[in-house]
Amino acid sequence: MKKVIFLSLLALPILADDCAGLMSKYEAPEPESKTMKQIERWVEKKVSDANEATVLKECMIARAADNPNQVQVAGK
Repeated sequence: MKKVIFLSLLALPILADDCAGLMSKYEAPEPESKTMKQIERWVEKKVSDANEATVLKECMIARAADNPNQVQVAGK
């Protein structure tokens, strides 16, 4: 269990770099101005590589306007 947690913590900076790179590669919209459903639809339409789609969707949803973990709300 400790190994899994340790490895997942090591992956966080890597995913952050991947996220920024993938967002620029696909010219992704700013996730703060989109809802989670809008992001899901955008990724389904624009990203053909399943691995990249999964990573991009995860990191964009984390910053989405209607994410329950965020204080902000779409449209404000």
